[in-house]
Amino acid sequence: MTDLHDRDRDSHLRIEEIPERQGSDTRCHSLQTHTSNRLDEQHVFTTKTLGFLIHPNIPVTSPTAKIADIGAGSGVRLLDVAKSLPSTCQFTGFDLTSSAFPPQETWPSNVSFKIHDMFLPFPASEVGAYDVVAVRFTSSVAARAEWARSIANLMTLLKPGGWLQWIDSCNFGLYNSAAGTSRAACQEIYDGLDLFRHKVDPVIGLMMREPKNLRREDVFRELGLVDVHEDVFSSDRLQDLEAKARDKGTRNIIVCFLGCLEELVAVEGGGWTKQRIERLREEAMREVDNGIYHTLDQVCIVGRKPDRA
Repeated sequence: MTDLHDRDRDSHLRIEEIPERQGSDTRCHSLQTHTSNRLDEQHVFTTKTLGFLIHPNIPVTSPTAKIADIGAGSGVRLLDVAKSLPSTCQFTGFDLTSSAFPPQETWPSNVSFKIHDMFLPFPASEVGAYDVVAVRFTSSVAARAEWARSIANLMTLLKPGGWLQWIDSCNFGLYNSAAGTSRAACQEIYDGLDLFRHKVDPVIGLMMREPKNLRREDVFRELGLVDVHEDVFSSDRLQDLEAKARDKGTRNIIVCFLGCLEELVAVEGGGWTKQRIERLREEAMREVDNGIYHTLDQVCIVGRKPDRA
């Protein structure tokens, strides 16, 4: 069994990866397919909440612009960006694993996907090559120091004058839409993620709540980025009752959280079993049936690498 205190060994473990580490090849394939579908659904919810793929402060005017997507996952975000810009632009998706990448034979000629850890130096061929580097949902909770380290590394990809766009979420909350309904199972699932929150000076990430103004823009500025701006949108901005977006979004994130808890089954002293997780899965979905829903703050921070002097 894994010791409880060893869990920080993957400090930048992506939530989306956790369920893909288990079981036989057949089981892994099934989970990877499900994960890709869930990531695609998350992309739709997030894009509708934000109202953009690339922040309006970022001008993409060059017909030969190069755009990098960090934490590319299933590639749905990068492929949507590619559809919105001239075919003469180039697009590269990076991720820790290729497990969710679309089949290579489906890649457009101007789109590619590569395996790379955003904390490690990039090959010389990638350094200074990109007009925009876009990051989305790469950590459950990021400590300020590790977040700054990843930003500094990603800045090496930018051309002078290039832009970094970072999208992440925080401040998860559960709410009733009808009086007298229980949200106990959904809350137990969220509370069970405390182990993932054990970071010094957490600054951003799906599993954290902000105790104060965390001044994330200062991190961008201290690293030398200019024209820094942060927007925060609440997911309850998305009110598509006909499409049941709120219902689907809550189910999506509960499944995501349950996948994280499955990782803790092997953690000694964690108190998690497959039976407990399956019980909570059934109870949580009934709660959502009865109108329980979640909200999240969707955070987008942009900054520009200065032009050469």
